[in-house]
Amino acid sequence: MKPKEKKPEIVYRIINKESGEAQGSYSHAYLSRGAYCDEFDFNSVSEARAANCHGLFEDRDKYKIAKYKITYELIEDDCAE
Repeated sequence: MKPKEKKPEIVYRIINKESGEAQGSYSHAYLSRGAYCDEFDFNSVSEARAANCHGLFEDRDKYKIAKYKITYELIEDDCAE
């Protein structure tokens, strides 16, 4: 999912088991601001596992897939600096 896309309620992330950190996958989708990006959120476990064309995330000993519920909480309605 691209950074500016509205996220669904549930997303999946690739987690490096050794570091515990979310692992991004390089995206070839060109963003409007003229750059490529790493994607961190995926629509399904299979989409996350297949995110790397070399099958890197299929290694279940090294990577796990975590499921997240996305919620938005309005903290301030009209922010001023």
